Amino acid sequence: MPLHDSKYLQSAYQWAIRSLLRVLAVATTLTAGLGIVYQFGGVWPGTFLTILLLFAAGATAHGIRKTARALDYPGVDRFFQQVPCYLTIQDRHLRIIRTNRRFREDFGDSLGEYCYKVIKKADKPCPNCPVLRTFADGQTHRTEEIATTRDGHPAHLSVYTTPIPDEQGNIIGVMEMSTNITDLKQLQAEIEASRDEYQSLFSRVPCYISVQDKDLRIIESNEAFNRDFGQHLGKHCYEVYKQRGEMCPDCPVEKTFQDGKIYSREETVITRNGTEAKMLVFSSPIYNHQGERVAVMEMSTDITEVKRLQRELTHMGKTIAVMAHRIKNILMGLEGGIFVVNTGMADGDEALVRKGWGMIERNVDIVSRIVKDLLYCSKEREMTFAEIDPAPVVQSVFELFRGRTAKEGVKLHAEIPDSLPHGRFDEEALHSLTTNLVTNALEACVNDATPGKEEHRIVIRALHRDGKHLIEVEDNGAGIPGTVGERVFEDFFSTRGREGTGLGLLVAHKIVEEHGGVITFSSSEGEGTTFRAIFPNHVQRSD
Repeated sequence: MPLHDSKYLQSAYQWAIRSLLRVLAVATTLTAGLGIVYQFGGVWPGTFLTILLLFAAGATAHGIRKTARALDYPGVDRFFQQVPCYLTIQDRHLRIIRTNRRFREDFGDSLGEYCYKVIKKADKPCPNCPVLRTFADGQTHRTEEIATTRDGHPAHLSVYTTPIPDEQGNIIGVMEMSTNITDLKQLQAEIEASRDEYQSLFSRVPCYISVQDKDLRIIESNEAFNRDFGQHLGKHCYEVYKQRGEMCPDCPVEKTFQDGKIYSREETVITRNGTEAKMLVFSSPIYNHQGERVAVMEMSTDITEVKRLQRELTHMGKTIAVMAHRIKNILMGLEGGIFVVNTGMADGDEALVRKGWGMIERNVDIVSRIVKDLLYCSKEREMTFAEIDPAPVVQSVFELFRGRTAKEGVKLHAEIPDSLPHGRFDEEALHSLTTNLVTNALEACVNDATPGKEEHRIVIRALHRDGKHLIEVEDNGAGIPGTVGERVFEDFFSTRGREGTGLGLLVAHKIVEEHGGVITFSSSEGEGTTFRAIFPNHVQRSD
């Protein structure tokens, strides 16, 4: 083996040049040695030995420059060793010929071993190996790989390869620099998991959520919103919620954009099927990393059912209070009737007995109406629909009230055909509806104190128009004060004095709704009122 190829000579050479003191020591030793040779051996042996040493040193330096040992020069090796990532230099056979301290700590001292065995614990080169690609094209390549450290732990690496050329440009090795990004990948996975969890929560939360930009355009929405309002990304919120052409007054989203505060309020919106819904709306700001408000999240909860229940609970409370007062009056009436009957029986006064019995009958009739009305309001009675002709039902109510209205001095008229097209009705409920409307009209006439009226009258109508059934009850009684408005269908409105239950119009409204229809009225105070119930030809019972 030639002297300059000896690894021992190369090691000695590199050991000598690591510091200035070593260079001086080696130079002094060689000078002294050559001086001895010149003194005792003569000029030619000394000259020959000097030439040989210079040749060996030059050849060794040239060989070192063509291998990874060049990194052992002072400063270069220090940098190589202290780089805080994994560094290796590999030959064309993928043998590791140089490593830094960081690599040796996690993968061991692996000089002369194949990189794929050391890094991957594999028996053959990796597919699409970046080192082989760099040897082939002389370019830098990047990839991500999963390695296994000396203690068996997996490590996610970001790998860069770069060629090491000689003076002629021939690639004599490839440096592979790998950064351990395991923690970064774990953090990335956690962020992705959090994002997925957030997205799942955002999508499945059982209320309406939309995210809007500064122009009030919807940029994201959840499943509930898409289901009931449709997917309207890019549209203005007021177009989707309210079917408006401009921003709503006092918009909570706009206010949140302005001052960053959370706002809440109740709103009425229109769903994709055209129905109105009561919403409790909250608006909350969304910030970017610079702390700028870039969007607003609007969360809306449908409180339509809550409002309905609230209204029903209010009615229930009023019912209890009103019924307690009116039942007290009925009991007093019954007690009075019983007293009159007993007195008449004791005196043998048949006329007095009939008068007392009439008082009892009248109060029992009021009790019966109260019970029926309460049953309808409490939904204890289930509707039973059937295809029937409504004309005979309305005619039976007319016959029922003929005697009573005549007794009260009120003229009762009927505009009812012999038959009408069949419709889907609950016959008993239809009878109760008409009865309540006629009773309300009768009491409006009886309690009318408007001066100048010569007579009171009630007209009952049943007709079929534009594919719908209509039942109308018109009177020329006291009329409904304008301040009452449509509250007649919600409050305990009554024109019947102390005998009214106050539930008749509530019951009428409920029956018409159960049939899928609407009830309206027109009234002039002192002139009279007309109630009109409108039913579709075919209705489906709502659960």
